[in-house]
Amino acid sequence: MIKKSSKVSAEFSTASMSDINFLLLIFFLVTTMFAVEKGLPMALPGQQSKSVKLKKDNVVVLQAYANGSIVVRGSGPVRLEDLKQFVENKLIQNSKAVIVIETHPDADYGLMIDILDELRLAQAERISLRTMKTGT
Repeated sequence: MIKKSSKVSAEFSTASMSDINFLLLIFFLVTTMFAVEKGLPMALPGQQSKSVKLKKDNVVVLQAYANGSIVVRGSGPVRLEDLKQFVENKLIQNSKAVIVIETHPDADYGLMIDILDELRLAQAERISLRTMKTGT
């Protein structure tokens, strides 16, 4: 009598596993939605840009210092929380006002971003950025 062996193999074929992984990777890349943040639109100067002279009455200079303080030239210090209301009042008084953010070279970059956020909330559209000269 011949016995039939009824062993079942515990292995499975992994030949198509790489194909399945590749297809899953493509599926997730195609179907994933990436968050796109919309920031403050800025028109940066190009090669042919010219300097524009402004009246002093039309310029509001915000100075951001390394210690985190914000000073409005000609008006004194202002808190970040009060900046939106201050800028809104300036824009009501003079709709042609240009807001200049002067940042100290050692100031935290986040402070400038916070100021830009407050200006965006105040709906200021004319904004200029510059670095303070060292020694001021």
